[in-house]
Amino acid sequence: MDLTPDTDQIALQTATGDWCRTNMPLNGARDRPVGLWRDLESMGWTEMTAPGMDIDHATEALVFAELGRYLAPVALLSSAVATRWANPAPKTALALAAGNGIRIFDGEGATEALGLFGKFPGLIKLGNDAEMKPSLDLSTGLIRLTTSPTVNAIDHPHAALHLQLLSAAFAVGCADAACEMAADYAKLRQQFERPIGWFQALKHICSDMAVRAAVARSQLYFAACALDASEADAAFHVAAAKRLADQAALENGRANIQVHGGIGMTDEAVPHLCLKRAHLLQFIAPVENRMLLGDVA
Repeated sequence: MDLTPDTDQIALQTATGDWCRTNMPLNGARDRPVGLWRDLESMGWTEMTAPGMDIDHATEALVFAELGRYLAPVALLSSAVATRWANPAPKTALALAAGNGIRIFDGEGATEALGLFGKFPGLIKLGNDAEMKPSLDLSTGLIRLTTSPTVNAIDHPHAALHLQLLSAAFAVGCADAACEMAADYAKLRQQFERPIGWFQALKHICSDMAVRAAVARSQLYFAACALDASEADAAFHVAAAKRLADQAALENGRANIQVHGGIGMTDEAVPHLCLKRAHLLQFIAPVENRMLLGDVA
């Protein structure tokens, strides 16, 4: 199994990062342009997983980690899974089952939503009368459904793994973003006539952030390659990638706020955007402990 990205994959990853940096900067996550989804469609990211495109999971992981670094719309996750395993609408929102209903994220302009219902993902139809409200993740809106709509299950064993893998990629990107943000601020902010990154306590925090992100990224790439190779333990490696990525995103998000100090606690600063996205991602296709403990029956 070759885990080294080839030149085409690196070029696609670099092009994705360059486009996001210009058209979808992280500091604008709470106020995305009206036509952003149309732009994402024109770049091909909403349909890159379609049958016939011959894009493997390893390439997907590279691209979606880059998209996650800029807090790209979460509907990219659900749209990618729907595109590969079902007959999707132009945009498929993300659905999360809750105890008293279903939460729909990034549902603006979507006619259906995809979520994990039981062991398999499923699609539900969306009406036009639902009210969009702010969510914890300020980059996406929220629709609350109190009724239980009909779920059209996607009965394929790889569909749920696909959703886990891509959400893990988003979390890896989120962890990277928090790490880079903290390191940049540590170089810029000065105290006692020195950059705060000069002090050992801050160095340790930033080093730990970098290690967490690197470990999660390595497991993500291995899991993607294992899924492509149809390895017998691919489900375990995807679960491990999801758990490590979620932990890295959450812990790096918190550490990033700590490095920013007082300004990091304010609403107008950017660090909390990464932490709030990390909290949302941990609810998408969460990993059951039995998967990590070897009980996959």
